[in-house]
Amino acid sequence: MSEKTSFSTFSDYRQTVTAIHDDLLKLQGYCDILKLNCTSESISELLKKTAADSFTVAVVGEFRRGKSTLINSLLGKAILPSDVLPTTATLNRVTYAVTPSVKIEYKDNTEEQIPIEMLPDYVTKLTEEAEKRAESIRQATIFYPINYCMNNVDIIDTPGLNDDSSMTEVTLSVIPQSDAALFVIMAQSPFSEYERDFLQNKMLVSDIGRVIFVVTRIDAFDDEDADRVIQNISDRIKKYVVGKAEKVLGKDSREFQDYAHKLGAIKVLGVSAKQALKAKSSGDAALLGRSRFPAFERELEQLLTEERGAITLNTQVNRLLSASSEILKAADMRIGALRMGESEFQEKHEQAKIKIAEIRADRDAEFSRIAMAAQKAYEEIRPQAGRFWQELIDNSFTIIENAAITGDDLKKENIAKTQEKLISTIQDSNENLGQLLSEKIQHAINAALGKEAERLTGFENNFYQSINGVQCQFSGFADNRKTVEELAISTAADTFLFMGLGGAYQGFKRAGWKGALLGGGIGFGATFGSILLLSALAIPFTWPVAIVAGFAGTIASRFALGKIFGGNEKQIVKFKEQFKEAIENKIREAQSANDMTAKLHEQINAAFSALKDKINGETESILRDTEAVLMDLQDKILKNRLLAEKETEELQNMIADVTSIIDEASELSQSIHSILNR
Repeated sequence: MSEKTSFSTFSDYRQTVTAIHDDLLKLQGYCDILKLNCTSESISELLKKTAADSFTVAVVGEFRRGKSTLINSLLGKAILPSDVLPTTATLNRVTYAVTPSVKIEYKDNTEEQIPIEMLPDYVTKLTEEAEKRAESIRQATIFYPINYCMNNVDIIDTPGLNDDSSMTEVTLSVIPQSDAALFVIMAQSPFSEYERDFLQNKMLVSDIGRVIFVVTRIDAFDDEDADRVIQNISDRIKKYVVGKAEKVLGKDSREFQDYAHKLGAIKVLGVSAKQALKAKSSGDAALLGRSRFPAFERELEQLLTEERGAITLNTQVNRLLSASSEILKAADMRIGALRMGESEFQEKHEQAKIKIAEIRADRDAEFSRIAMAAQKAYEEIRPQAGRFWQELIDNSFTIIENAAITGDDLKKENIAKTQEKLISTIQDSNENLGQLLSEKIQHAINAALGKEAERLTGFENNFYQSINGVQCQFSGFADNRKTVEELAISTAADTFLFMGLGGAYQGFKRAGWKGALLGGGIGFGATFGSILLLSALAIPFTWPVAIVAGFAGTIASRFALGKIFGGNEKQIVKFKEQFKEAIENKIREAQSANDMTAKLHEQINAAFSALKDKINGETESILRDTEAVLMDLQDKILKNRLLAEKETEELQNMIADVTSIIDEASELSQSIHSILNR
């Protein structure tokens, strides 16, 4: 591995990934020699998934904010169609390929390949025909030989947030699945009503760490005014986001204090995308500098490679360290055991089998405690889920009570419009309330699981001490600058077991900031180390929002209200009471079809089961590899095949090589942790 541990640029990041890949392949070879089949398989799985790894950048914002132009400037070429009118009508993914082409994926799961010149006819609203066709498209993938995308970066252009309600939902769902999101705001008219609503209600609290706010058309101001505009926008963003976090995390909570502290580094940059695109096309370095685009590109590159890339690298380095630890102990066992006499080995082998059985029994007992912790979490969080529907009803009643309805609003020709307006207000408010309630529930689950992960560090320590005791019975105490035992123990401590429960807890606490619930936790392996845990935890807990949106959309514009035409105060009161009754009936219907407490129970069980499965898989891998090494040694001893001097030398060389890998990986791990702990 390279001595350089910085990975703040794409070049450094690729170099680091390549070095880790080479070391993992070397370790895998050693695993095969030592019969560490489980560890070898875990390395294979990681290598397969890292081979397909890439960064995803989503560009979001209202229509006519310059999203497509910003992307074209980033790419250095006008690849995506842009216009002064609302243009983008589908999700457009730009990815690298030698030959330009476009793949259209339709909502009916069919696909079509088209020439890139025809792209505007499929993904825009520039013509009536194109807009109609776009309605049937799920995503367009543009393959193009763009240097920026050669860095394994895919860029997604999204429709305007306030352009179409169905596409807005699609756009919002993209953010938690992306490594970075560029939220585009126009300098001349920042913070429309929808942009404010997005920050206060739609954006998850956990998403802020992956967002760069890009203020476009900053060239309309001189430098001094531009800086003032950017600062003002930054202050307002912080105000909106902090307000949301107070509601979700609790103003007096430690989590909120940490969150508010980290918001000091919120990323807001002003650019002129048009100037940047023109400068890149003409090679005008001075114009490019005036566009402020290079500073934005550096910030995005650092966000991807350091902050988001560090999560991926952390998984790889932890696997590197844990595999190294197992190799060291297995090699040392081989040296020591094959120096023993047959009777001594058999006696210790029997003791080892008994101890391994005890370790498994202790682990099974721990699983029972995890199940009890899951039930306790459910009992503590259930009241929140149980209040969900009633809170929607109470919120709806408040809106109805406060609605300024006049006699004219209840006239025959106006009453339908009055109902529609009131329903729309209730729907919007309840969707926002549902979002808030769901984030509160998710935060409560996160806290409960983090608490359990912290408790399990005691089991980790006991497990490592026990398995180390088994392995040290056969130790050859290889001649090295440190004993193998010391190296193995220190490496285990660094990796917190199988990429770590301790690391999992730390990652869990960071998840709200680093967005790992929008991409995964640290320690658990946000990418590949624990796929089940990723499924249970990294996907935002948003079923209440989906249910609210679904039920609200089914409310008829006209209820079966009694005939209320006219406008005296009594009739207005009667209208409101009947409207409340109709709304409550609709919400109760949705409640009957969607048991929130059952869904909560399912979610908690899935999360805690994923934690248990991770422990089981990783500990069982170590136990089985230990058993396999001992069985192989038993076979050699029974056949009286004493360790040859040449084999001893090979094992000593292996230990020295792995020790060197550990030293370099530990240095890299420290660099990663310093980034993740910012």
